[in-house]
Amino acid sequence: GGMLPYIFIIFGFIGCMYPAIDLFTGEKERGTIETLLTTPVARWQILFGKMGVVVLSGITAATCSLLGLYLTIQTMDLGPNVEIMEVVNSILSIEFIALLYALLVPLTIFFAGILIPITIYAKSFKEAQSIITPLNFVMVLPAMIGFFPGIELNAMTAAIPVVNIVLSTKELISGTLSVGYYCISLGIMLLLATLSVIVSYRQFGNEARILN
Repeated sequence: GGMLPYIFIIFGFIGCMYPAIDLFTGEKERGTIETLLTTPVARWQILFGKMGVVVLSGITAATCSLLGLYLTIQTMDLGPNVEIMEVVNSILSIEFIALLYALLVPLTIFFAGILIPITIYAKSFKEAQSIITPLNFVMVLPAMIGFFPGIELNAMTAAIPVVNIVLSTKELISGTLSVGYYCISLGIMLLLATLSVIVSYRQFGNEARILN
């Protein structure tokens, strides 16, 4: 159970990272951001279009990684452990996928909202990459908590970002997920996603940041 969110988090973050750098810092380096800002389009529309690409890239990368894991298990000769495949197939229901992505989509938006202000601030692709790369480890470390025994989803852990995703997924897979704790986890991630979008909008609205 802890493996699925761990894979999604690491690939989702990486999937968001490079498009964010290219769409913001990359345009500053190429000198095309000035031309884009002179078009008769609202600033928020430009930001949301770019953020949409970043979020979609992160979700696609994470989904492909999970799909690759599933197909790998399907093609492996599990021998005496063939029950693993039966368990996997029983878990992958429409309800499970919907509840899982209801948590993972706000997480990806949160990642994008963290990356975009950094890429707006950075003056070069190399600078943006040097700032974001250590952040990758900071984001992944909480996901490792899902592998620790004795840590369960409760009111406190449901309020901790990233950790709540890992523990909620584990509970969802085991079929013991509490609706209340799930709602807390989802609410926290939606709140963080909203705040990250607001921060990104304010940074993108600051021309001194964009044109530095």
